[in-house]
Amino acid sequence: MGMGWVVTLHDSSFSILGNDRHEKSDYSNALFAEYLALKKGMLEYVQADGQGPLKVLGDSQTVIYQMRGIYAVMDDEIKGVYKEIRALIKEHELDIYFQWIPRAQNHKADKLSKTKHKISLVYPNSRTCIADVGSVKISKNLKAKISELNSCKTPTSLMFGKLHPASKDVFSETRFHELQEMAGVHAASIASREFPGASRKNKHYQAEALRWMLRGLAVDLAIEKVRSDVRRKDNGKKNKSKRNKNAEQKKNKHVRNTRSKYYFNVKKCRYYQ
Repeated sequence: MGMGWVVTLHDSSFSILGNDRHEKSDYSNALFAEYLALKKGMLEYVQADGQGPLKVLGDSQTVIYQMRGIYAVMDDEIKGVYKEIRALIKEHELDIYFQWIPRAQNHKADKLSKTKHKISLVYPNSRTCIADVGSVKISKNLKAKISELNSCKTPTSLMFGKLHPASKDVFSETRFHELQEMAGVHAASIASREFPGASRKNKHYQAEALRWMLRGLAVDLAIEKVRSDVRRKDNGKKNKSKRNKNAEQKKNKHVRNTRSKYYFNVKKCRYYQ
């Protein structure tokens, strides 16, 4: 059974995304998986030193209403997980609120539960950097942005979007094979694994990831930076295509209207010899 969870602070400043799989047994069911997802999400929140208030959104009305005390927990297997979650809340004195949402509004967690590869959240204290941002020859402004990202629990796409060199630096023109040598075998293998393939496009993505690692950005964040840039570029192309399509439709509509008016007027004209 697939499980996915999204744990979000009340002000939406920090979200934890995660997923896992559970081998189905004679005793486990979909509701049990929902409770396991809740427990795992809570444990990740505690590990991330979440300060709350915490909002947990779920599309299982039974789980949400049981956690809020509206429904009673009757199943013995589920009761065990339920008590563990309650103990976790009490132990860490969590300010928590449970809210039911329709499945259509819970697409993030639903998608995570169906994702084959495991999503892992890397916390600032366990991130790996192959270069010290303080000693790298880049601008002070870029150093500040990289340091901010490295210390941020969940960097946003906006933060990645603002991360770019104001001008070319020592890594901008460095060739791919040189970047691999500078970054080392381990970093190069990670970039190759995340953007597999020998195509020109994938090699470009690998090179960009290595450039950001060498500038001092954490390895996991360097990979996410490249992915964020790719998504932004693809969305830009889609929006441009949509604008062009709308402009073309508007133009064609204008032409049709003009022709209709023209032929209508021609029909009324009188000709003399």
